[in-house]
Amino acid sequence: MNRAAGWTRSRAALEVALLVLAAAGAPFAAGAQVGAAFDPSKLVTPPLHPIPAVHPERYTLPNGAVIYLLENHELPVVRGTAFFPASPTWVAAERAGLDDLVGEAMRSGGSAKHSGDWLDDRLAAIGAELTTNVDRDMASGSFHCLSDNTSEVVKLLSEVLREPAFPADKIELAKVDLRQQIASRNDEMLQVLIRTARLAVNGKDSPYSRQPEYATVEPIDQKDCLALSRHVFVPNRMIFAVFGDFKSADMKALISSAFSDWAKSDSPAPPPPPAPPATKPHVMFAPKEDVTQSGIVLTHLGFVNKDPDAAAMDVVEMALGGGFQSRFFNRIRTQRGLAYSTGAFAGGDYVRPGAFLAYSLTKGESTMVALDLLREEVWRVTQAPFTDAELTTAKQSVENSLVFRFERPEQVLFRAAYYELVGYPSDYLQTYQTALHGVTAASAFEAAKRKIRPDQLVSVIVGKEKDFDRPLDSLGQPVERVDLTIPPPPSKLKTAAASPEALARGREWLSKAASLAGGSAAWSKLKTVTIEARNSVTVEAQTVHLDTALKWALPDRWLMTRKLPIGEVQQGFDGKAGWMSGMGQIQDQPKLADDLAKQYERSLFHLFSDPAKLRVQALNEPMKVNGTRYRAALVTSERIHEWVLLFGDNGALAGMEYQDEGPQGPAHNVDMFSDWRSVGGVSYPHSRTVTLDGKPFLESTVTSIQFNTTLGDALFKRPAAPATAPSKP
Repeated sequence: MNRAAGWTRSRAALEVALLVLAAAGAPFAAGAQVGAAFDPSKLVTPPLHPIPAVHPERYTLPNGAVIYLLENHELPVVRGTAFFPASPTWVAAERAGLDDLVGEAMRSGGSAKHSGDWLDDRLAAIGAELTTNVDRDMASGSFHCLSDNTSEVVKLLSEVLREPAFPADKIELAKVDLRQQIASRNDEMLQVLIRTARLAVNGKDSPYSRQPEYATVEPIDQKDCLALSRHVFVPNRMIFAVFGDFKSADMKALISSAFSDWAKSDSPAPPPPPAPPATKPHVMFAPKEDVTQSGIVLTHLGFVNKDPDAAAMDVVEMALGGGFQSRFFNRIRTQRGLAYSTGAFAGGDYVRPGAFLAYSLTKGESTMVALDLLREEVWRVTQAPFTDAELTTAKQSVENSLVFRFERPEQVLFRAAYYELVGYPSDYLQTYQTALHGVTAASAFEAAKRKIRPDQLVSVIVGKEKDFDRPLDSLGQPVERVDLTIPPPPSKLKTAAASPEALARGREWLSKAASLAGGSAAWSKLKTVTIEARNSVTVEAQTVHLDTALKWALPDRWLMTRKLPIGEVQQGFDGKAGWMSGMGQIQDQPKLADDLAKQYERSLFHLFSDPAKLRVQALNEPMKVNGTRYRAALVTSERIHEWVLLFGDNGALAGMEYQDEGPQGPAHNVDMFSDWRSVGGVSYPHSRTVTLDGKPFLESTVTSIQFNTTLGDALFKRPAAPATAPSKP
């Protein structure tokens, strides 16, 4: 059919329909008689249609690759996904994060024939997409393109899957993403809650509990990436499903030319993952001091979706915690007003048992009472069936969502391919829908008794312990405290053992630098500092110019005002708590305490006021920055990693290097000082440049500086919340 003509006819029909509705508007607006006669309770809902059973052509290439083809000519597009089994056991513990990195760098790095940058430009030019991914149990390579470009894009997908390049620069870019994920993994409470619940079920030694660390990501190289990709992406374990506007004969020829000469692999398939042992009841507490609410999870080991109880348990999930009509929502949120969010997960998964979850987000002050209610409702669902009304509502919700998730033939096709990958029958969807239709209150109750085990529940809590309404030990179970500390990146600094001579020389260098800057006696008299500066900040080649004003009552009362293009933003610390104010909002900043402590420790006020107290080791080899060689001394610090002071030929402090968080995760900071001027009895640098991992980050020029002015405590206090304007009637 001519699509343009079809669109013209559809538009004409739509215009006619709108005219008819407009003409009929008056009677419907008046509508009293119609409204009185209409009773929505008497509407009869027709039965749901069964999920369509698609009939793709399935065949196997000589190398063992399984192909699914399903033609559909509604739109001039073709999409396909090649599925491969994977396993976290294929990634060594000391390379945790390798699977994520391979999934990203495989596509971004391109193939042996075409670079990743070339692929970006070419795919953008023809409106196509090509992606790769490696998860714990499955890997994939996918494409989406106009039908006219199918041949080219399928061949490009083949190149990337068969001959990935993994160039060093793209591996490093993928590492940057992983470092950012590591640095921010404790920022959001939900992430911490999910991670801790997974740890509770799988156990700390399980490969499913591993997470990337700086030390595991740093050593990953091209050899590691190639080894894993060659283990995962092999033709004899590939299930390739293609859907769209093509002729099957042409697609078969294209797939044969792109994949049939891909040699089989002798590497073994991933072994079935071992199921973790049954959990024992206890409390896992992850402290998070920067929140006002708590996250609570009750969890234990779940089941695989082949289990005959899977359909019934999905209905149990919905009735217990799956929506506005669920028991959790009604009891904990509506009746008691204790939950921002609450819900449940039945515990099914496809490759290995999932995890049963009952969760709630609540105020810190109601943590324990919300946990009590969760536990009570979970226990109650194993003691008596749901009412007929509860069962009907939950069952209809599950049935409706299932049908809408698989209303399109391509959705059914790709799920069928996935089912073959994980060893499920091709008609699993249809079988599941039939089982779902047969769920009764009695069968749901029996499934809940078999699958929900209150005597094995682990209580996972994330929040601020001092806000809890009862102590943790009031639960009467062992308490395991989870350490959320993120280990720092491994040191790249190679130093010899600190000899007495090296330590004496280091103290001598720092003392001389302090003397050249006015002397430690003068620096120790400085109690407050006020600095105004002009700054240029560069991130990802974008530069922003801003003025700053700092007021600092040493060491721990601090106020920074930044004049940004979007308005003025303030950050403050009053000696106990940090905050940020800007654009009409005020936020707590619990991390500011640690950031300020590190800032003070690195400051000239600390270095120069009593240099003899610091452990400073002179290094044997000088360091070079921007072509200039400096004497270098390592400062021992618990807070600051790889902290090296740089001294010029005249003995003055020229700058420092250290590891710290940057906008994109941990970074190597090089902080250089210049333009020293006499102010208030000391010499202070009026110009400063900072690079992060060798890239320009900050250029700062002091425009005004004063010492020992009066800075009252009220200056650093968190401002009151802005008044809310009354709403209009």
